[in-house]
This record gives sequence, structure tokens and C-alpha cells, in this order.
Amino acid sequence: MHGHIPNYLRIPEVELVALSDVNGRRARYVADRFGIPQVYTHFRDMLKHADLDAVSICTPNYLHAAIAIGCLEAGVHVLVEKPMALTTQGAQKMIEAARANNAILFVGMNNRFRNDTRALKLMVEQGALGDVYYLKTGWLRGTNATELSSWFTSKAQAGGGPLWDIGLVMLDLGLWMLDFPQPASVMGAIFTGIAEPEDEDVSALVAPMQESPYPVEDAATALVRFKNGTAMMLEVSWVSQLGKQDDIYMRLEGRRGAAELHNPDSGRNQKVLSVRGELFGTRMELEPEIPESQTSSHLLELQHFVDVCLGREAPVVTPEQGLMGVQIIEAIYRSATSGEMVYFDAPLPDVPDETQIDITPEPNGA
Repeated sequence: MHGHIPNYLRIPEVELVALSDVNGRRARYVADRFGIPQVYTHFRDMLKHADLDAVSICTPNYLHAAIAIGCLEAGVHVLVEKPMALTTQGAQKMIEAARANNAILFVGMNNRFRNDTRALKLMVEQGALGDVYYLKTGWLRGTNATELSSWFTSKAQAGGGPLWDIGLVMLDLGLWMLDFPQPASVMGAIFTGIAEPEDEDVSALVAPMQESPYPVEDAATALVRFKNGTAMMLEVSWVSQLGKQDDIYMRLEGRRGAAELHNPDSGRNQKVLSVRGELFGTRMELEPEIPESQTSSHLLELQHFVDVCLGREAPVVTPEQGLMGVQIIEAIYRSATSGEMVYFDAPLPDVPDETQIDITPEPNGA
């Protein structure tokens, strides 16, 4: 929420008219800070009384589907933070609600708006690597980067750990690079073992796995195979022991070339983007300097969402793409739990309906 509000205030076409939070005290504090005139403790009251064109949903993950469907059914355009839902069924119902009410459903994937990812995507689209047959990507957070005390570590509210948090970010970027091929199967594994939050000894940050105090995973890995023969390897961790800096990377192998992408602040003295391939019949090896954007990827994403709502642009992120990410992450968890390969042609298991959650204002936040 705090990332959305300041950026919306920088967009001339946007007027922030209302804010809803189940904690009324928190809602009023934020509204007063940013000059938002109307405050509600239930989103349905906001839909009923405020004159809205669009909303941003920045709640814990388990509320995304229910709130999004309520807004879409009211004819309000929606930007929902990732993940769009925690189940395939929930995501499908969101898409159906958007179509039935002629409303826009946009999934927040701000990393597609970074200069480095855009540069790599352009290289892939221009055929510099040839047909990409393998992609490996990951986000390994350093030992001082975990959010141990927030709802991110609540199974009930987040749905899981780094797979939903940072894994979906890298999965989406990988799928985007590959142009969203249809998944065929996935094999996944998850690992637990985050230490107690008060433990300040870096060497003790990973507790014995059976003693993990959190109900969500600390790390995960998966191999996804696609129907076109392409494969993707994904690995994520909230507490990597390799160092204190995050290691965020992507490697693509194509039939005519390869490329690597790294975060500039990994502390490993790596080029942000390295490409070896072929363009217009000429072999090349490039390590282009990627200028840091003067505009944050979050602001670029929100400006794009506004332009989509105003009919100026086609959406860069479609709800169907968001659905594929949910399907794959959900399948990784099922595979990790069963120890078996999960096939996407198999029937979906029965799951609780996340679109029917009772949202109640907090009594102590009134």
C-alpha cells in the first residue's frame, strides 16, 4: 500500500478518493498522511459509497481473490498485487468476473518494467539466442533480508513462503521471456528451517529443519517442463548462506546463443546483462551498460495500468498470464508434498473456495 499511494500521487490523471483497511486506526493514519478524503474498514462499503474507477489491492494474499471479484462485479477496474490468487480455481473466477463485467484485471508484476529485463526480453524477441530451450532463474535472499515477523510467514495469510513471494516474480519473468508456453509437468521440493527472529548470530540463521518455528517453507526448487519441449529450473530462498546480498539471476540457453542477467547489487562483481548470440547473421558478444531508470518500475507499472484503464495501451500483463503463474506455483507445492511429478493435464484437487472469505474489520483498530 505504501508503495502504491506515493506513486499514484505522481500520476496527473489519478485522484485518490478512498482507502479501505480492516484496521480503521491504520487506515485513518495513512489517509491523513496522504490526504485521502474517505476511509472505510470494509471494501464493500467503499464500493457502495465512493465514486471509483479503479482500485489497487495490496492486502495479504489470501484476500486477493475475494476482494478482486467484489470490485470487478461492481464494474471497477482492478490492479491486484501478485499472486492474483492462491488457487487455480480462485484465479479462474477472477478472470470470469472481469469478462462478465467488462472490467480490467491487471496483475502487479513490476519487474517486467525494469530496464534490464526489458533489454533481455528485446534480445530474445529479436532472435539473438535462437530458440530458447532452457531457462534457469532464481532469487536467493541474503542472510539479513528476511521478513520474519510479518504476515509473509503466515501460512493462512500468505499461502506459503518464498515460492509465492519471490518465486512467482522470477517464474513470471521466465515465462515472459519464453512467451508463456503451456506447462506439461513439474517436479518440486521445498525446505524449511528459518531461525528464531531474535537470533542475531548469522551462523545460526538456519535452524534444524524439524525445529522451524514457521509454517511456511524457507527455500524451494522446481523443474518445470513445457509442452513445446522447453524446460525451466527455478530456485528461491529467504535465507541463503552464500552472503548478505541477494543473488537474483536468470540464464537462458538458446540454439544460437545464451544470456545471463544478474542484479547489480549482488556484490559478486558481475555484469548486469551478458549476451552471446547472433543478430542479422552476425555473431556477437555483448555486455551492454544498462542505465538505471530515473523512474521506478513500480511507478512505470502504475502509469501503465492507468493508461490501460484509459484505453491508451494494451496490458503488458494479462490475467491469463497471472493464472499460469498460480497454476505452476500451486503444482510445485503439490509435487513437493507428494514427492511425485505433477502433470497439468490431470484433474485439479478439491480446495477451499478462497473467493468466499469473510472479511471482518478489526475491533481494536476502530
